[in-house]
Amino acid sequence: MSLKNKKSKFLRILDIVGLAVAFNFCIAYPKWLTEGYLDSWYLKIAVGTAVYGGFIAALVWVIKDVKRRGW
Repeated sequence: MSLKNKKSKFLRILDIVGLAVAFNFCIAYPKWLTEGYLDSWYLKIAVGTAVYGGFIAALVWVIKDVKRRGW
């Protein structure tokens, strides 16, 4: 880890905000299912994959970036 390669605090906050938004969608997804917003199997599978895949990918990316550049 090099100190010259550190990420600015603003960009790190944006990373955390994006992770929080993705987590919020993970919480909202079961509610969307029960309230009937997703009416076809295609929508249920596509939205579920996007919601949980996006959260997992963002989490892995933030962890790797913190290890590489530091907090």
